[in-house]
Amino acid sequence: MTELIMRLEDVSRNIWQVFGEYDSWKSDAAKCQNIHQKLLHFNKNHSDDSDHIDNVIQSLSKGYYLIKSGLEWHEPAVGHNSIDNLNNTHKARGLQWRLVMAYGGFETITKTLLKSATRSLNPETIQIFTDKCTLPNYNSLTPPDSTRVKLEKWLEKPSLSKKSALANFLGLENGDCKIIEDWIVQSNSISTWVDAARLAKALRNATAHGALSATKVHQWGLQKPLLTLSDNLGEIVVAGMQKLI
Repeated sequence: MTELIMRLEDVSRNIWQVFGEYDSWKSDAAKCQNIHQKLLHFNKNHSDDSDHIDNVIQSLSKGYYLIKSGLEWHEPAVGHNSIDNLNNTHKARGLQWRLVMAYGGFETITKTLLKSATRSLNPETIQIFTDKCTLPNYNSLTPPDSTRVKLEKWLEKPSLSKKSALANFLGLENGDCKIIEDWIVQSNSISTWVDAARLAKALRNATAHGALSATKVHQWGLQKPLLTLSDNLGEIVVAGMQKLI
């Protein structure tokens, strides 16, 4: 068990000491009020109504188990015959779907605590959430090695009127396009928690939409960044959940 998983489980255990036994808040106004006070740290519009408190707790639980399941997947591998004949493509695909799971949990918890009604997280929402968490300085995430033979053809710099070849290939738009181009095409390191979450979102979207194949992940050297970004999302979630204790 990794240190991050241990901290995630510890913070969950401590939160349930605040929440109490399952469903107990439904008939305990004082407990609802106590939980409500914790939620106000993230959004002053949270209600102390027991139904709202119940919905929040159910959603937090869903997000928690989703990100925990992703982070516990220590040697992910996905694909036909991945058990008997494990290869680099199977491993790369596993890391992709580990990130998809981790981002799903992160997004659920973030939107729940911020009481956000947006379809997906935008940079401003991520900034608001991370500002409300107590996070250490972010350890810079360097871009993939631009000298990799399989990556060179995708490093055409975008003009003011068009996207890069890489962004076009991945079918990326708007913020996803910008963060990918900054990191891979422009070779700028990721230096903040917000940009780490934005990059995780872009890679998650490219994976979920089928544009980023496991073969390209392996060719472009994205395995370690995928692993790091999943853990980054876990760190943000732990910091956010700490505010509920």
